[in-house]
Amino acid sequence: MILALAVDIDGTLTDQGRVVCSSSLQALRRLKVPVVLTTGNTHCFTRTATVMLGTTRTFIAENGGVVAHQDEVEILASREACERAYQDLSRIFALKRYDSRYRFTDIALHRDFDVRAVSRYIEEKGLPVEIIDATFAAHLKEKGVDKGTGLVRIAERMGLGLKEFAAVGDSLSDIPMFQLAGFSACVGNSPPGLKAVSDYVAAAEYGDGFAEIVEHMISEKMF
Repeated sequence: MILALAVDIDGTLTDQGRVVCSSSLQALRRLKVPVVLTTGNTHCFTRTATVMLGTTRTFIAENGGVVAHQDEVEILASREACERAYQDLSRIFALKRYDSRYRFTDIALHRDFDVRAVSRYIEEKGLPVEIIDATFAAHLKEKGVDKGTGLVRIAERMGLGLKEFAAVGDSLSDIPMFQLAGFSACVGNSPPGLKAVSDYVAAAEYGDGFAEIVEHMISEKMF
């Protein structure tokens, strides 16, 4: 039985313009289990989203770097290594960062550079960071901290087993939590790499895909 959902926001509950889809809102209303928002966005954004969407105050932000259970916030990573790596990488690659004043653990970057080239450089230099492409932004973060490690901590706080979670998303950054959850599903706009590790792939894209996933789970009596 699935007792909670870990759900990405951008590209999963929203359309390509990052506007929340009415279909995903309706699908959220049908759920009788807690929904844990899981995103690369900041803590303050995600907390606001929980209020607007009516989900639980338990969530994962900054790709696992920050988790919150009700009103208790935990910082699971450090941004110091990211700042040092960013200075190093900026000397070689034309990187542009988003405003990081509200970020605790990572650096969000515009997606106008060769992510693979930067990843290769990080590996060759043995830097203690990694870069992930989350579709709407790239994130420079501490190595070993991801949505999977965030899900582990949230499961502990909620008193649930990892296999009692379903994970839903749209980007490669969702793979770590997909590998841990009891059921995983992605929306139709997801890249092939995520579809390959999903238990269910929606035909519909974006928020319509999320609504399809919820309908599938209800029809299969997963709750």
